Amino acid sequence: MAFASHGGGCRVNALLWAPPSRPVRGVVHLVHGMAEYIERYEPLARFLVDRGFAVCGMDMLGHGRTAPSADERGHIPPDCGYRAILDDVHEVRRSVSQRFPEAPYFLYGHSMGSFIVRTYLAEHPEGVAGAVLSGTGNPPAALAAFGGAAARAIIAARGPAHRSALLDRLGVGGYSRSVKNARTPLDWISADEREVDAYLADPLCGFMFSAGGYAVLSQFVASAVSPETARRIPSDLPVLFVSGDEDPVGERGRGVRRAAALLADAGVRDVRVKLYAGARHEPHNDHVRARLFADVLDFLEERIDG
Repeated sequence: MAFASHGGGCRVNALLWAPPSRPVRGVVHLVHGMAEYIERYEPLARFLVDRGFAVCGMDMLGHGRTAPSADERGHIPPDCGYRAILDDVHEVRRSVSQRFPEAPYFLYGHSMGSFIVRTYLAEHPEGVAGAVLSGTGNPPAALAAFGGAAARAIIAARGPAHRSALLDRLGVGGYSRSVKNARTPLDWISADEREVDAYLADPLCGFMFSAGGYAVLSQFVASAVSPETARRIPSDLPVLFVSGDEDPVGERGRGVRRAAALLADAGVRDVRVKLYAGARHEPHNDHVRARLFADVLDFLEERIDG
């Protein structure tokens, strides 16, 4: 699967995993996180495919094979990137829904992808059977606004493609301090050393965002934590939050619970939270992955079976 991005200038790399013969029980649409790419979700995708689900996703703008070159990874045009990413997500959904029109459709967003999905659900909730939000948080709106203002100031001074060490420290620099006696600066993503080492060795992971990238990320965070966005999510849409209880993005569960409360207070009736003891930012790439996979499957099957 590939298509022209709504942001222009590149083709979006998109993937579809599907059972070879059996009828599809449902579709799970993955939206990946910051500084990674969709193929990192293959173990989860294969697990679900083996149980009758089709799984799809794309490398978003500035990521993976959608980025035209290594130099452009981490750069998202601030003038159109927010809208283009939402429209690209919708394009994947439109294409896959045409292929499996009768299958229940689920969204699964991780980290930056969770903020994108929270925004997308407010715009296009029709036909969505449920959502899984992984590695999310709920920072104060003022903090998201400050991040956006800082990014715009850097853009005005140095241009949207500039890589700012200051913005990077503001955005992700504090997470490494969440792990005592850390072996690497990225121990916060997983307690599984093999996964951390694989991430560090992967040229498609771990790049610094540009000022434009941080501006767009701040837009998604600001949207996701807005009560107005939460009120636009249908009250009958089931939502499962999953997170490691040592994930600094979710403030060791506190931010995850605030995100869940935001939806519940807005009227969403079926909001669930699962925190995994000892796991960090990527529970699907941590020691708890088998339990996470099983919990996600239970959530999907409950929605399908009614």
